[in-house]
Amino acid sequence: MGINNKIEAMQNTLMKLTNRLKRNKYINAVSDGLIAIFPILMVGALFAIVNNLQYEPFVNFLSDTGLKEIVNLPCQLTTGMIAVYAVFSISYKLADSFGKDGLTAGFISLTSFFIITPLTMIGDSGTLALTFQWTGAGGLFVAFIMSLIMTKLYIFLIDKNITITLPAGVPPTTIKAFMGLVPMIIIIIISIAVRVIFRFTPFENVHAFVYQILQAPLSNLGNTLLVFLLLKLITNILWMFGIHGGLVMYSVAVPLWLSMDYANLAAYNAGDPLPYILGYAFGMLFFQFSGTGNTIGLNLLMLKAKSKRYRTLGKLALPAGICGVNEPIIFGTPIVLNPMLAIPFILNPLISGTLAYLLTIIGILPRLNGIFMFGIPFGISGFLAGGWRVAAFQLLILIPLSIISYYPFFKKMYAVAYSEEQL
Repeated sequence: MGINNKIEAMQNTLMKLTNRLKRNKYINAVSDGLIAIFPILMVGALFAIVNNLQYEPFVNFLSDTGLKEIVNLPCQLTTGMIAVYAVFSISYKLADSFGKDGLTAGFISLTSFFIITPLTMIGDSGTLALTFQWTGAGGLFVAFIMSLIMTKLYIFLIDKNITITLPAGVPPTTIKAFMGLVPMIIIIIISIAVRVIFRFTPFENVHAFVYQILQAPLSNLGNTLLVFLLLKLITNILWMFGIHGGLVMYSVAVPLWLSMDYANLAAYNAGDPLPYILGYAFGMLFFQFSGTGNTIGLNLLMLKAKSKRYRTLGKLALPAGICGVNEPIIFGTPIVLNPMLAIPFILNPLISGTLAYLLTIIGILPRLNGIFMFGIPFGISGFLAGGWRVAAFQLLILIPLSIISYYPFFKKMYAVAYSEEQL
């Protein structure tokens, strides 16, 4: 009873932490905002794949017809401007969560972002241009910061009634527009002041400051195997207690990992060396290519089990498991609070991810281009992210590794279940 009480107390503590994260409007705004622009990223990723197909007749066709520049355009205007879309999307979600007008907040944050973003002089014509230097992955952290701070300031000003009040009978759309006018003027003045202040610093602009002080160091830290292993270890342990480990551990890490993926995707589209090994795509395609715990091996073992219960579960869960959705296995087996399966569930992803990392270091596996589409079957997802070698690694190495990891533990489980079914 003492052990059960301790386990229950730990579960309650972790559940409280999870609930706090679920209720945190700022974390949710970043997460929901990035999810909302995911289709934009996917469009850019698909055109990046087309633009970089290594098939000589196709490459020559694009070059000879002048289509290469046109095919490259969607990539530049999606992944090359991902920070711009993120500013608006995150700001919209945050304002909406506070019951404020998301459109107005989004436009205010977007305008502020453009004001602090440096312009480039083109030649001697005097023409100023907004380049892709800070509108893509390089400006993503500034996008996070600007959207949260400026939206919070907008909400504060509205709550303090620092706005224009129109008489009754004015259309709601007009009221919303004028309500945001004064807050927008104040926030734009603040943005201009920030831009001017940073012109007198060694960084010259906010983007360079945030990138050098925050984004680059965090990206270097996030690109270490030890950090990945630690986060994955804690995530899987939390799942064993029935806590959504990803929600707890990835709330802060995912935006960082996605910024690394966006940088890889931009480099991939430009034909440059990919800067990062790790990232969100790496975690999903290797550490949990078939869901948390890499349970596809357990799923396949169930199909041949003597126990009718496990055979049925295996058949029902297989289609989702192939696409990386393994909640039916996690809760149907169950794996949660099941010490029999704790070892393979926790350790198999660490082994799979470490093996993939080492093979990438020595050049057997390529660096991933940052393309990951949730719900795509493994093998196909690996091919899109890194070509045939990644797909072959998933299918020929990771699946057998998962089967071997789960087999001795599941063998004892289904033997007990089969015996009970004979009674």
